Amino acid sequence: MVQKNRHSIIPDMPGAKAKEKEQVPSSKSAVITDIDSLIEPPSKNEKEGLNAAAIEKAVKSANIPMILMIFVMLVFGLVILYSVSGPDAYGQFQDSSWFLARQIRFTVAGIVAMFIISFIPIDFFRQKWIAISAYVLSIGLAFATIAFGVGREHGASRWINIGPIQLQSSEIIKVALIVAFAGYRSAIAKLRSEGKIKQPRSDLMKVIKNTMIDFIIPVGLCVLVDIVIVLQPHLSCFIIVAAVIFMCALTSEIPLRSWLIGSFVMILVGAVVGSLVLAMTPAEKRERFMNNYAHVFKRLAIFTADEEDFDEEEGTLTKDDTRQVDNAHNALGSGGMWGVGLGNSRSKYNYVSEAQNDYIFSIYIEETGFVGGVILMLMYLVMFFMCLIVCWKAKDVFSRTIATGCTALIFVEVLMNISVELQVIPATGVTLPFISYGGTAQISLLIAYGLILSVSRSGTLHLEKKKAQAAKKAMESGA
Repeated sequence: MVQKNRHSIIPDMPGAKAKEKEQVPSSKSAVITDIDSLIEPPSKNEKEGLNAAAIEKAVKSANIPMILMIFVMLVFGLVILYSVSGPDAYGQFQDSSWFLARQIRFTVAGIVAMFIISFIPIDFFRQKWIAISAYVLSIGLAFATIAFGVGREHGASRWINIGPIQLQSSEIIKVALIVAFAGYRSAIAKLRSEGKIKQPRSDLMKVIKNTMIDFIIPVGLCVLVDIVIVLQPHLSCFIIVAAVIFMCALTSEIPLRSWLIGSFVMILVGAVVGSLVLAMTPAEKRERFMNNYAHVFKRLAIFTADEEDFDEEEGTLTKDDTRQVDNAHNALGSGGMWGVGLGNSRSKYNYVSEAQNDYIFSIYIEETGFVGGVILMLMYLVMFFMCLIVCWKAKDVFSRTIATGCTALIFVEVLMNISVELQVIPATGVTLPFISYGGTAQISLLIAYGLILSVSRSGTLHLEKKKAQAAKKAMESGA
């Protein structure tokens, strides 16, 4: 007689099964609420807060080639700065590494800020309070520089003193305006997609309202800051801000009609207001105002000068006026193919003043020659195309505007600095990004680069597609 298994004659017990299900939860029944966990499953030992799994995930999502590129550029810049600034540093401070030591501190601070910003999701910066704060900061610094600025001995007020710290306010303004402009355009795009911007019935009123919202308000607010900058006077910053905001406006999905009508209206209003102000201002005040731009007119005169302008009796310029530009240009030509060697420049011994700032490219070419110049230009080109790829892959208006604005900021300054030293444009006082000496400039540019890294890590279409595919795959496997 075959004995049946005693489990087969035990009746089903619904309560027992329910209890058993409660004790052993099914993995398929678990609801996944965090989409990021679909891409990178959490570690079994993962706990709240900072841990190895979170760090590993952050590192995997980072744009390693761009990070390596900026480190190479920064190290390259520090080497060039030490080679170029030694004589001037020793003459002023009896320490040939004075500029280098300070620049290393600025660079470390900038790298810390860059990494912190790069690992913050780019969507965090689209909040309204950040955009408003960025604009208030930019226009506040612009007015503060006029009221309390120092540095007029160099032709313009560019610095403000906050206790022992001296800030070049224009460098902060450039980055803040990009964030403010991107935040505004993102907010308008969101309101329009949600249908919260009501359109008038009249076609004419629709055009006027859309032009105001899309172009005149955001561009006009930035132009207001730019006007305050040019009144400092700081013409080179005025040009850079105008170029950067122009690039931001191009990539922020402003309709062509709004572009054309808004530009015409702003130019017309600017011409009328400018003419009225000029007509109502007394001649004495106009003359005093124009004297503030004497250094600008002199630089233009130097750039366009010919031999007749150096006539000792009737000429308006002297050889001493053009000494800086001429010596910088001579340094470019004396490097030859391979240069005279790092540290062996002759022009840096007071032939070119402020060699560590505006004219560092000329001294670098003298020491490294044509080959060194090509290497530096290739490094900038590689960095530019890396940033351009991030702009191209940006997932929305905000991410694209941030990436485009920060990329334009860096490379407009590169083009302006090199163009000055090649005598393509008049002298502007623009430094060479990541190479020239300057604390505020170094930190601000690294913050801008950090924003580009943030877009590449969390604001690209590639990541959005990857998340969507992972979610679809998880749903199919769960089914």
